[in-house]
Amino acid sequence: MRETVVRGVGMTPFGRFEDKSLKELSAEAINAAFADAGVTFDDIQAVFFGNVAAGVMYGQHAIRGETVTHHMGAGPLPVNNVENACASGGNAFHLGWSAVAGGQYDTVLVVGAEKLYSADKEKSFMAFMGGMDVDYKDLGEGAGVTRSPFIDRYAKVADFLINERGLTPEAFAEVAAKAHYNGSLNPLAQRREPKTPDEILRSRSVLGALTVLMCSPVGDGAAAAVITKAPARPQPGDVRILASQLRSLPADSHGPSDSHEYSAAAAFEQAGLAPGDMDFAELHDATSPGEIVSWAESGLCPPGDELKWAMTGHTRIGGALPVNPSGGLVARGHPIGATGVAQIYEAVQQLRGAAGVRQVDGARRAFLQCGGGLIKNSTAVSSAHILGI
Repeated sequence: MRETVVRGVGMTPFGRFEDKSLKELSAEAINAAFADAGVTFDDIQAVFFGNVAAGVMYGQHAIRGETVTHHMGAGPLPVNNVENACASGGNAFHLGWSAVAGGQYDTVLVVGAEKLYSADKEKSFMAFMGGMDVDYKDLGEGAGVTRSPFIDRYAKVADFLINERGLTPEAFAEVAAKAHYNGSLNPLAQRREPKTPDEILRSRSVLGALTVLMCSPVGDGAAAAVITKAPARPQPGDVRILASQLRSLPADSHGPSDSHEYSAAAAFEQAGLAPGDMDFAELHDATSPGEIVSWAESGLCPPGDELKWAMTGHTRIGGALPVNPSGGLVARGHPIGATGVAQIYEAVQQLRGAAGVRQVDGARRAFLQCGGGLIKNSTAVSSAHILGI
């Protein structure tokens, strides 16, 4: 396999943009990535386009990526449309890396984009519902109508952490407060107001131990990355792709997110590194309990230490292992198809030392993980990447 680098990245703000189309959001992120990489469509040999909800939200099935590249005036490029629940952007990045590392192409474009917000909440929730195995839906009254159906799953995750790992609602609030604080430092985040743990605990109850400020918001946005083969001489701004893996839920699953366990283990093995070698991480935190369970199942946190990590600031910027300096899904936002590529954007900024007030000191290696979908209340698929300089 050839060595590969991320040459350029771009991202839109995440939020609710009813006046912008998927084409416009995608073009904004792509143009920013092209400017960062110093390339145009003439330099791109293939496109990998991650999106989940365009079919449900406004009827655009089948050729989502092609509608964007045509809109932007691109030539007859091969466009690969990738749909894999919330891991779609991470999956698109994995395929782009594979194509360059394997020698099929020298330079590719990866895009994750989503128009998910609607005043008609049931339409957005319907898009989420499609990410569940239709034969194994275990939902309470109101799921998919007054709340995202995935909230029911994360309420079970919260109960698991409380009953099996000794976590508390106060611990969930501490982790959520970290996310909101980091989001306040990120000009592209959807939520940009810091919140105290007490404010988070007192915010509107959603289900079980979950409050609304512990959960990611519904929104729109796009992110893009240019991947190219590593040059003979390192170029300023290039970030190395040390590992890229994708794993699905095994039939003998045993934990709430053990596809995370498999993708992480594969990524660390590929890179020849251990969890302790990471300087920071961007993890899937559709809710704060979701982030906590991912600490352990990705191998970053010793099982049983989750409460200590949550309550001592272990994962804050400046802590022993910063997690989600971007604000994560809870604060940066979670336009589902865009999330995995947004993680790449944050990691590249951090590894370049260009993250400004949220910069992680001495950042040289990053672990990124994004999961998606549900089968029997377990995460169906998980992407994992390790980037470094």
